[in-house]
Amino acid sequence: FLSNSFIRVISMIIGLFYGAFLVRDGSITIGKLVVFFGLGETLAWSFWGLGDCINTYKRALVSINRINLLLDDKTEIENGDKILENFSTMEFKNFSFIYPGEKEVSLKDISFKLNKGETLGIVGKSGSGKSTLVKQILRFYNFDKNRIFINDIPYEDYDITSVRNKFGYVSQENILLSKTVRENILFGSIAENDEKIINVLKKADFYKDIQNLEKGLETIVGERGLGLSGGQKQKVAIASTLLYDTKIILFDEPSSNLDYQGIAQFRDIVRSLRAMGKTILVAEHRLFFLNDLYDRLIYMKDGTIERVFSQGELTENDCKKYGLRAISYRSLKAQNLGAEQEKAASIVDLNINIGKQELIKNLSFNLHYGEIMAIIGKNGIGKTTLGRTLAGLIKNKGKISYGKTTKERLKQSYYMMQDVDYQIFFDTVENELIPKNKVKDSEYLKEVTSYIRAIDLWDKKMDHPQELSGGQKQRLALATAFLSERKIIILDEPTSGLDYKRMKEIGAMIRKYAAKRPVVIITHDLELLFEVCNTVLMIDDKTYKKIPVKENEAEISDFLFASIG
Repeated sequence: FLSNSFIRVISMIIGLFYGAFLVRDGSITIGKLVVFFGLGETLAWSFWGLGDCINTYKRALVSINRINLLLDDKTEIENGDKILENFSTMEFKNFSFIYPGEKEVSLKDISFKLNKGETLGIVGKSGSGKSTLVKQILRFYNFDKNRIFINDIPYEDYDITSVRNKFGYVSQENILLSKTVRENILFGSIAENDEKIINVLKKADFYKDIQNLEKGLETIVGERGLGLSGGQKQKVAIASTLLYDTKIILFDEPSSNLDYQGIAQFRDIVRSLRAMGKTILVAEHRLFFLNDLYDRLIYMKDGTIERVFSQGELTENDCKKYGLRAISYRSLKAQNLGAEQEKAASIVDLNINIGKQELIKNLSFNLHYGEIMAIIGKNGIGKTTLGRTLAGLIKNKGKISYGKTTKERLKQSYYMMQDVDYQIFFDTVENELIPKNKVKDSEYLKEVTSYIRAIDLWDKKMDHPQELSGGQKQRLALATAFLSERKIIILDEPTSGLDYKRMKEIGAMIRKYAAKRPVVIITHDLELLFEVCNTVLMIDDKTYKKIPVKENEAEISDFLFASIG
């Protein structure tokens, strides 16, 4: 569509020609023409600037509201005077909880007991209360007295600091400071000698990683830990908790940002922690790696405990009944059996270098209309780099049929990043989906309406996108991608951290709207792959293999699970 800059240039050209005609005709002087253009330019920039200010103001309001909620929170945790010396048990007795200022009950009649040295899993759909329950264990909020007991003594009778010193918490997104590895491990702690730091690094399985970093403990990790992989950031967080000699470690969705190699490493860490006698609680969607680790598994639904499974009791039928992720991927079969249509794009002898490092060499494959191709491989092998190259974000050598240059590929493809916050720009959900050149296109508006209803955001169409939940933002970003009318859609980890129900919803949406063009999905999610993809590109060290998903499920599973063992 026509940009503001293009319209402004055209307006100036027309104005100059007409002004020159008036000067020649004697209707105005050259001085008046110059003054007219000077004032016009000043007013134009003022109005455009005003529009930007209004948009920025609306975005800022969302942030200000969140800041005010934090500043206005006067909640003070009631503190006792007992010091927790040793941990034996934590017990919930008919515990219920409502967030301050809310009317809806988040947790209802929760009863269970966590014993020293036990590994407890908590599963359930998004919104079932898993993370809320973890927050109560850390006592982020006040609650009714005599409902949670530690060593048979009411939680509220303890000094909160003495209790929290016994707990380690590793969140779903481990946000690190742009400091050294050492400073991130020591965050909130007094200075420790290298011997103690190295000891906790070994326990967290991060010692080998440190030896491979250029400056070891003094390596700057970058903003939000961008210099480290998802697994490495998690290991730093675990090492930081172990520095306090914590007795109970809580993990909230630990596998959401890990590939299968990272999950294998995390599973080994949990085994080591169990061997140390640590008490472990894991809130998680993926179950296959936990299946032989937990002592008990709590299934939550709508803020209540629906069922408790003992070790080995959970079956595949239970997973289907309760809408849980699979405990074994060996039984999964391809669900997308649609036949390929005519060729839509060809990639020939593709070579990609990042600096001096060669990531992709002599890669060739075709894409067809209606094809949904997965790209799989371990972290750092070049999957995202390949996706970004196909989208025109990285230069390459070789031939890509829908764009010889990066600029051409940018126009023909749409790349959805894993963190969709970076691709949300407008002040409402509706405006996010309707470009300026489509405002009066009735057919397009009908299509947008159907998309908003399909992604279950109709009641939020006038809300600011930054007020949406993570899953809602992901669905909005998908709708934006498929409405873009680009020739190829590239999705980077579209189901990262989603439960089974949301994964199925995203999968159904991709299959529904993928008929008109090829879709490429970079993923570690084997369940999504078997649910929606009909082909897969397996990337190993400078070797590539593209095969149909149907009748090759075992080979695909073996490829991904090579690092699991």
